[in-house]
Amino acid sequence: MAKRVPRNYNGTHNPAKQIRDLLPEFLSALGRKTGDVRQEVFAYWQELLGETLAPMTEPISLIEGVLTVKVKSSTLYSVLCQHERPRLLKQLQERYSVQKIVFRV
Repeated sequence: MAKRVPRNYNGTHNPAKQIRDLLPEFLSALGRKTGDVRQEVFAYWQELLGETLAPMTEPISLIEGVLTVKVKSSTLYSVLCQHERPRLLKQLQERYSVQKIVFRV
């Protein structure tokens, strides 16, 4: 019986790859497919608010499309709830599946 010839074998080198070369690419692809975008949303939140407001807020959780954000003062809470929520939600929805933003003092 003839020996099996590996696919893409041209006779000069072995086409087999080491697992250590394949593993990083596989794990990053797996991370993208699992849908854990929480860290990405949290990083984007800091970018959305900018340098002045970002240090005064902290995204806490993202559960079933509800982003919960902790704010440091009631004044900031009022500004974010009344004026900025629609804009922030719209920009988040363009990139992620965020349905609602909840602010907590």
